Amino acid sequence: MPPAAVRRPITVTVWLVMSVVCLALSPLWLALAALVSAVTGRPQALIFARLVVTYFALEFSTLIACATLWLASGGGLLMGTQRVQRLHYRLLRWFVHGFARRCFALFDIRVPAEESTEASRALESDGPLLFFSRHAGPGDAILLIDRLLTRFDRLPSVVFKQSVALDPCVDLIGHRLPHAMLDTSEKEECEARIEEVAAGLGRRGVLVLFPEGGNFTPERRRRAIRKLWRTGRQREAAKAERMSHVLPPRPAGALAALRGNPEADVIFGAHSGLGLAAFPSEIWHEPPLGKTFHTRMWLSPAAERPLDPDAQVAWIYDWWKRLDKWIEDQGTEL
Repeated sequence: MPPAAVRRPITVTVWLVMSVVCLALSPLWLALAALVSAVTGRPQALIFARLVVTYFALEFSTLIACATLWLASGGGLLMGTQRVQRLHYRLLRWFVHGFARRCFALFDIRVPAEESTEASRALESDGPLLFFSRHAGPGDAILLIDRLLTRFDRLPSVVFKQSVALDPCVDLIGHRLPHAMLDTSEKEECEARIEEVAAGLGRRGVLVLFPEGGNFTPERRRRAIRKLWRTGRQREAAKAERMSHVLPPRPAGALAALRGNPEADVIFGAHSGLGLAAFPSEIWHEPPLGKTFHTRMWLSPAAERPLDPDAQVAWIYDWWKRLDKWIEDQGTEL
């Protein structure tokens, strides 16, 4: 990934131009998409056209807001102040919630009311938390972050791969707020950054980490298990083979988060109902139309987890088995 001084002038300019073009031509795109959907009898074209228009409208507005906040912070000199950070979190909430709400409406996705659990009560209360979630399907990270921001009024710090910085809005907000955007080729630096972000969580902060490292697919699961056997991690490989709906967790990032904030409680999260379309082409062929998005969270208090790193790896695998069992009981993927 090129450095920010090289990357951002290019990505910001390209995204602004694409946004202006897309919005200016949106009546034409939407009319053509409506015609295609009417002729084919499939709604995908119109749904995706509306989603693209929504995305670029949000991108354009967010880039303008980022520029305004940069000027208001004295050219970035006051970027780390509480007021400016709070304004960036409001911008993040507006962007994420706007996109998530549009996705739910376009795909007619139902979200049942949540039951009050120990995990939801912990999120509603003060105190830093670590949130370890499985990763699968279309946009589960956005849906999870939206829930944390809007339902629980939390301030998420998300662990991302650096490749998402190609989106300039994610790039700017991700580096202005305490997120962890990682170059996964530098393992030690990744762990140090996760540890740093976890250590700096405030009373409403929550570190969001996807220990699997990528979206679930059956082929990725098979490759991950083969790698465990090949690298001599027989115990983890045997456990992973008994889990059908999740990837085996990569514990290094989770262990770094636990080192960074050993007193923080951990919430484990699973979700189901939207399918396993991990890529745009798959979402096109099998869109999650009319589905129900089920979620489940479990609280694991800091006092109840082991202190030894090897025991913590086993503890994470045990929790992943519990997530896998819950997904199996739902009868649907994701």
